[in-house]
This record gives sequence, C-alpha cells and structure tokens, in this order.
Amino acid sequence: MNNKLFGTTFAALLGSSVLFFGVTQAGTYVINDVIFASKEYGDQTYIGPFDVSNLPEEEAAVTVQTGVKGWYDQAQVKIKLQDVIVPFPLEVVQFNTDRTLTSAEDGAKNDLLFDVTEESVGTLLNQQFSPYVFTDEEIASATEAIRVQLSSGRKDQTIDISSVLLASTAIEASITDVTFDSIKTSVGIQNLILALDGYAINPLTTFSLLEFIETVDIGIVTEQDLTTVASILYASVLQTNFGVDERSIGPIIPKTVPLGYEATINRELGVDFVFTNPNSTTFTLNLSIIDANLNASITGLPLIYSYQTTVSNQEEFTPKTIKQYSSFVNQNTIRLKTAGANGVQVTVIKTIVSGEDVLETINISKDFYPPVHKVEVHPLTVIETAPAEGSGDGTTPDDGTTGSTDGSTGQPSTDNGDGTSDNGSSTGGSGSGNDSGTENDPTSDDTDPEYDKGGNVIPPSK
Repeated sequence: MNNKLFGTTFAALLGSSVLFFGVTQAGTYVINDVIFASKEYGDQTYIGPFDVSNLPEEEAAVTVQTGVKGWYDQAQVKIKLQDVIVPFPLEVVQFNTDRTLTSAEDGAKNDLLFDVTEESVGTLLNQQFSPYVFTDEEIASATEAIRVQLSSGRKDQTIDISSVLLASTAIEASITDVTFDSIKTSVGIQNLILALDGYAINPLTTFSLLEFIETVDIGIVTEQDLTTVASILYASVLQTNFGVDERSIGPIIPKTVPLGYEATINRELGVDFVFTNPNSTTFTLNLSIIDANLNASITGLPLIYSYQTTVSNQEEFTPKTIKQYSSFVNQNTIRLKTAGANGVQVTVIKTIVSGEDVLETINISKDFYPPVHKVEVHPLTVIETAPAEGSGDGTTPDDGTTGSTDGSTGQPSTDNGDGTSDNGSSTGGSGSGNDSGTENDPTSDDTDPEYDKGGNVIPPSK
C-alpha cells in the first residue's frame, strides 16, 4: 500500500474518532449541565434542621426526605387557644419535597414546606374549642399560622393560635367576678383601687403587688389595706388559668377577708402576692367599692374552660389552758392574761369544667390558723382560810374565857403544821393573855407572808 495513502487514511480515521469523542463529551455536558443541570448547595445551607451543605440536589432530597420521615415518627405537635391545648393530627400534614428544594437558597437556613388544608384545621377547631364559632377568615389565618410554625421542623412544639385567631375580634368579657362584703373602707384601700383599676396584665407577664406599689404614687397604705386588696385579687386569679407564684397567710384568723382567700402582705419581711398570665392575650383588672362591698373582676377574651373554687373541710381546734404563777396576784384570785381562741383549718379546691364535664379537681391549699391558747395567771402560793368552829382540825377557838382541856387556863391551842400542839409557856392560872398577843403578832403563822419580785419569802423583821 502506498505510504501516502495510508497516512491520509489514518489521519482521516483519527480525526473522525477525535471529532466523535468530542461531540459525545459535549453532548453529555449539554445534557447534564445545561439541559438537565443538577444543582449543588453551597456551604452553611440548611433545609429545616437538616444540613445539605455541598450536596447535589438529588442527595439533598434524600437527606431531607429521610429526616422528615423521622420527624413524622417522633413529632408531637399541639395547638393552643387561650387556656386549652390539644394535640394536632400529623396525618393531615403533607410534606412538599419539590417546593422545599427548589425554593432553598445557598448559605441560608431554609424552611420545610408543608401543605395543610383549611378544611382539616376548621374541623379541628370546631371540635376542640367549643363554644367558639370560627369564621372562614379566622380558619384561614389559623391554617397559615400552623404552616409557618411547622416549617421549622421542631419535633416538640405547641402552636399558639390565640393572638392570630382572636386578633380581629373585639369580644371581651368578664371572666371573673368576686365580692368581699362588709369591708371597712380606708383611704389606703381607696388609693389602691384607683391605682389598680384598669391595669393591663400583658401576655406571659408576672404581676407583683409589692413591685407595683413601688412604681406608682399611692400615698399611705397599711399592711391591712394591702392584704385586703391582695386577697380579693387572689380570689379572682383562682377563677382563671393564671399561675399563683407567691401567696402567704397570716398567723391569726383574718377578720376582713373570707377564710381560704387571704393573701397577706408584709413589706418589711418582703411577703408578697405574685401571679402570672400564661396566655398570649391581655387581661384587665377592675376594682371598685360600693358601700361596704369590695368588688374585683378580670376582663379579656373568654377562656375555653371555666374555673370554680370552693372552701371545704373546715376543722376547728380548741385552745389549751396555760397556767402561769406570779407573786403579784392576790390570793384566791385568777388573772386572765389571754382569753384564747379556736384555731381553724380549711381546704381550698379548684375545679376545672368544660361545659358540664368536670375535667380536673385540684387541691390549691390547706390554710391552717393555730389556736390561741388561754393563759391564766395564778397566785404563787395559796394560804388556806381559817376553818369554821367545830371543824375538828385540831385548833381550839379562843374567846378569852375558855381554858384548855388539859387543865391549863386561858391558853389557846395552835397548829404548828407538824401534827403537834403548842400551849404556850405559862402554867396554872397565870392567864398572861397570850390570846391577844397571838392575834397582833406579825410573826404568827396566821399572818400572810410577803414575797419579793422573785417569789421568795421575805423573813419577818425582829
């Protein structure tokens, strides 16, 4: 074969092969990177809680789908409206993989996109949150709020739709109403009413009475004034789902507030009354006094449940009698130092009711006021009075004329206290007149002893 012809043929074949290979590679590039281009995510890219940094779209899709499947298996999602929390069924939630991946941006935290139908949300709301009646607009707002909260991919979450659902409504009602009768109105109580009436309890905030009175000028108020107002606030709070953080009672049975509802205040000791609004809506305190009746109420968007409080199991405790002795109390006299009073214990019970069904009964507190013991002060010693004539106690009455039974004359018989009798030193008919001497002698056994402040007998002067 001609070498020139061979070379020409070989060059043609080589060129064809190179051209074919180049066209093939270019086609693959056009198909993979131009026509069917595959996206690769950059650094620090998250879809929900899942890291897809530097992953091609296909691998990222597998990572996200696997993670979402685990989320369905473990997640616990709840819906909260005011004071009610109910589980949200995840079977009505559909994960949108395509929309999630195509909307994700490089180097950012991206949301998981779920589809939730308004029909399923409306059914849940109407079944679980009666007596509320929801409009189509409210259901649409609640559905969107649920979608937004689910997009984070958190496994345990409570979605509060109160503010979203009730933001457009202006229906407010009095959710509590408490009255204390026969309250003695003071200037301090009137000042507190003026300061507290209309006070807004903001969502998720804590109210402290001691902190409140430091922020406003209320003038002069006594501890009793503060205790009376704190007690009626406490009685009102018990009729809500508010949490009581701090509340104390005094040492004695209250006279101005009902048993079970005392919330004593002591500024010097820092004894306070504190409660928290756990809801995402605002409530308002209302206080007034008409004649001698103090009234308090809390107004706001209605709660789903109702809260009833009762005071029961009242038990009284009788006081003991304590005897004290003093040298300053006259003989045959008892001085009453403390009259004493019964103690009492009561139990405060809170009942949570839905419609006509009792959901829960809670023992809020046991208020115990100990009895005040009776204290009597008695004389230090008791001297027996002289017995009547003929009592037979060994003492012979003396009228100045009767002699002794043993033949001696004019000498009376006195009891020495040891079972013996002393007839004096005179004998025969001397009749020296010891009778009158015995009556006037300050050292005689019939004379009341004198005591010092320590209760010791003062010896007679000689």
